[in-house]
Amino acid sequence: MALERHLLLFRPAGMGEAAFEAGLLAALPAGATLALALPDSALPALAHAAGRDAQVPDALVRLPDGADAAALIALSDAQRGSALAGTRHAVLSGGDAIRLFFGLRRLPALTRAAFHDYWLNHHAQIGRRLIPPYTYHQIHADEAATGALAAQADLAASTYDGMVEVHFPDVDAFVRQLSRADVAAEALEDEKNFIDHSRSQFWAFREVR
Repeated sequence: MALERHLLLFRPAGMGEAAFEAGLLAALPAGATLALALPDSALPALAHAAGRDAQVPDALVRLPDGADAAALIALSDAQRGSALAGTRHAVLSGGDAIRLFFGLRRLPALTRAAFHDYWLNHHAQIGRRLIPPYTYHQIHADEAATGALAAQADLAASTYDGMVEVHFPDVDAFVRQLSRADVAAEALEDEKNFIDHSRSQFWAFREVR
């Protein structure tokens, strides 16, 4: 499978949200995708997060091969941003307007290979049952490729072991799904077998392009 290239960017202090969005859209290379974090006011407290963690990026960019990211990075707070390269596993394919972002870090006792194996070959089965009609994608981080992308982009290498993408048509659907008792009872309980929740970040994003 081909590796994907992702930038996790932060808005500079003093720059307004509208200006940040407009700048990123103007600098976005052809074929790239952009998602922006929803404001705190858009989401009630959920099982995974009572509020937005300071480590949650303001923008998520997926770059096509060969795209130059210099203009995007120049618009962001490069000291806080990071780069991640990984392989996408479309467990439930598709996309929509609202994206759940879950940046995962594994439990210390697990190797990255063991983490990826459990996530894809066990936990994904729960997702296949509980997530439809929505999407479910796993992006498994590749350490060497992430390091190379970070060096090229002059950003820190992301320490996430992977990222989750689940897409919803609107915020209400997002909230309903994550507020379901069976999701909290089964999916969250199984996550404790491989995810270090204390070092993982979760939020909702709006697909812009």
